[in-house]
Amino acid sequence: MKYLSKLFFILITASLFFSCKKTLDEQAYTFVSGEELVKTGNYRELVAGAYNTLSFPFEWGNYHNIVNFDVDYQTGPTWAFGELGAGNFYENGSSRSFYQSYYQSIHRANYHSSLVARMAIPEDEKNNAIGELKFLKAWAYFNLVQFYGDLVLYKVSVSEGAPLYMPRSSIKEVYEHIIEELKIAETSMYSTKDAKYQKGHPSSGAAKALLAKVYCTIGSASMPTGSQVSVMGGLAFYYDDENNKVLVPYPSKQNFAKNQVAGYESFDSKEYYRLGMEKAKELIESNQFELYGSQAELWSPSSKNGAEFIFTLQTIAGNATLSNFVATDYCGYYAPTGALLNGYYVQRDHWYQLFDEGDERITWGVMHRVPYTYDAATGTLYYSYYPAKDSVKVRLGMDGYKPTDQLRYDAHLYGSKLMKFRQVSNALDGNRTDFNFPFIRYAEVLLLYAEADNEVNGLPSAYAIQQVEKLNTRNKSVLASSIGANQPWTTESFRSYILEERAKEFAAEGIRRFDLLRWGIYLQTMNALGGTDENGVIKRREQRHLLMPLPADEVNTNPFIESNNPGW
Repeated sequence: MKYLSKLFFILITASLFFSCKKTLDEQAYTFVSGEELVKTGNYRELVAGAYNTLSFPFEWGNYHNIVNFDVDYQTGPTWAFGELGAGNFYENGSSRSFYQSYYQSIHRANYHSSLVARMAIPEDEKNNAIGELKFLKAWAYFNLVQFYGDLVLYKVSVSEGAPLYMPRSSIKEVYEHIIEELKIAETSMYSTKDAKYQKGHPSSGAAKALLAKVYCTIGSASMPTGSQVSVMGGLAFYYDDENNKVLVPYPSKQNFAKNQVAGYESFDSKEYYRLGMEKAKELIESNQFELYGSQAELWSPSSKNGAEFIFTLQTIAGNATLSNFVATDYCGYYAPTGALLNGYYVQRDHWYQLFDEGDERITWGVMHRVPYTYDAATGTLYYSYYPAKDSVKVRLGMDGYKPTDQLRYDAHLYGSKLMKFRQVSNALDGNRTDFNFPFIRYAEVLLLYAEADNEVNGLPSAYAIQQVEKLNTRNKSVLASSIGANQPWTTESFRSYILEERAKEFAAEGIRRFDLLRWGIYLQTMNALGGTDENGVIKRREQRHLLMPLPADEVNTNPFIESNNPGW
């Protein structure tokens, strides 16, 4: 691969990247030979240098663009979505950055592992460092294989003698290597309960969580074509007899027959779900992680790297490479006048309508009053309110609203601005912030267990319901057992319920697109919107969109790759 040829000499950081006790000031050492690094025995810099690659796709918002924009529930102004919104993924900067950065992760994880293995350091520290690097490699391949299908599989780095150019390995071969690396990682890394464990680092529990996620991804993707899944969605708007555009206020139940995902045909769906169920239960019963008691506590800046966050991006406020614009893009920032600027990316109203009235994910988790403009002549700050159904509360001045609040249908105002993205330590002023993007939260492990249990047993067990109700209780939503009492669960209804819970719990956390793809309902869900959403963002998708296109350089320079992914 062309990108890897430039990485024989590595960039490493001199501070422990994931320590919450130290400043993460970066001191770059370039052109340091592997032999010199082995002699120093300072493995921490090698681990930090490998993890730094996770920040690269966030440098200009690229990661959340490709992962979050191409889904059914995300919207905003059409100009903000650009090529990705229109489905023009070929040579798109986000797609290229995603591909290149994760391959850099793989290269560094391989090469740095080989250096750490040769160091004269305590054996447990060596094993933990190598385990972390194997976890990172598995994470990178797991993300790539879902988006790009068959991949060039580097089991060792180019720096260690691997050929620069190789043919793509099958999806099955890639997953086999991912699982192999994670099994080593889960027995090599420290537990969160270990005295030497440092917050912010992946742990043995993180490897178990990722294994559960890998197994369940294979289980859902390999499930035969025809299995039923329902999604709340459908048309965003229609035109009446007088050609007036009319918004559809509520999503409707869309019943889909899933497609078996190409490349997963040789997997045994139920067996992988069984493995996922067992691994998730193993982690649940280890008590390494726990849920926070409320949404406000979960997304408090003091909770960063806390009990529910299994694996997150690590950041430093004000650092040009180890910070990001996620908070600015999703929450906005305040001008000196008090008006909220930016914050162009919101969850669609159809997403908001999924929730029970008292659910904290919308009562606390969504901004309901936005100071959108300031009139200098009168010294008045005007607020918009959301959603429209709160008009009575606005008129009566209830729940924090004021009668002067206005209903605005601007693309970035009529939708859900998520409070979770305010989990930062520095001010929201339009600059980069230290938002630790959550890659895996403990909440997902609970839902993965419930999903797998349902598929293995045909109905959710009492233990599976219990795991879901931990989230119901935290979020103040209707208990799963109450829903089942009113209308007994079936395999299909519980499967769809878990998929919807994931959409609600992990909104804009980079999970929805992967879920639609692994369940084989991406095309059905996107196209059910009728071409565009209410703001004109294009949602129409074709068969070629099931896989992202490889970067042109990859196809043009690797003699073993004769063509790009289908349709590209």
